[in-house]
Amino acid sequence: MMRKLLPIINVKALCMLYFAHFYSHMSYGIVFWGSSSLTRNDFIIQKREIRIILRLCPKSACREGFKKLDILTVPCLYIYALMLFAVKNLNIYHINSSDHGVNTRQQNKLHIPSVRLSSIQRDVYYSSV
Repeated sequence: MMRKLLPIINVKALCMLYFAHFYSHMSYGIVFWGSSSLTRNDFIIQKREIRIILRLCPKSACREGFKKLDILTVPCLYIYALMLFAVKNLNIYHINSSDHGVNTRQQNKLHIPSVRLSSIQRDVYYSSV
């Protein structure tokens, strides 16, 4: 759809179309599926969309394009969503000072629980710490 509208509308309108169609689908529930291996496909599609918006050739680098358009990449969006989740839900996390009474530099940091299973390590609660 973006390629069809490319000759008709300008870059600003293409960015609005990007945020309306692609970004909204990509960012929905990213804290749950962001660690999936299929995220790589979304990143490839995102780079293709950026190249279309900026009228770049298909093999060119688009790192500067992300900066120019002020768009977060899929991995950065995942990290940002995890940070927001942790900040909004600070009451469910433990702080290091609650585990021991020793006054250390690490006492105000969030406590990382020790788990064995990799499925729990990919959980939102664990990965957001």
